Amino acid sequence: MVRNKVKNNLKNINIEIESLLDYKPGMHINPKDMGTEYLVDVIIEKNIIGIVSERARERVPQNVVFLVIILQGYPHVPPQILAKSDFFVTSLKDGRDLMSAICPEWNDKSCFKNILDGFLPFLSLVINTNDYKFYGTFHLGAIYHLKNFDNMIVGKY
Repeated sequence: MVRNKVKNNLKNINIEIESLLDYKPGMHINPKDMGTEYLVDVIIEKNIIGIVSERARERVPQNVVFLVIILQGYPHVPPQILAKSDFFVTSLKDGRDLMSAICPEWNDKSCFKNILDGFLPFLSLVINTNDYKFYGTFHLGAIYHLKNFDNMIVGKY
């Protein structure tokens, strides 16, 4: 019974994501069904972000990539969003969950489109302002690899 419920939930997620594959020019979605969870790479082309300064334009890669992890219980359990690209002075590619920063109004009536709509405002805010506030959440008990923090080391010891 539980296995069928998970299978139906993943089928619904697949239908939802398939309908959004061509949602916005310059934003590409690559979904992967992993059985009990759904992984979606969201690739955003640099030219649709709306970068204001030349310095920021040089720093941002051609494509900014995020990984959206849709867990069992979606939409009641919000997805996790991880950065896979460095696009900010202090890297956000360290395993933190950016869901609360990209889609802060998530509830059980939200859908994947709400997440897609949150990426461009988030990127524009982070890249175009010098606001170095802390974005995202580290989850207690999650595994974080030390290599993700290598770019934070400033000097030699």
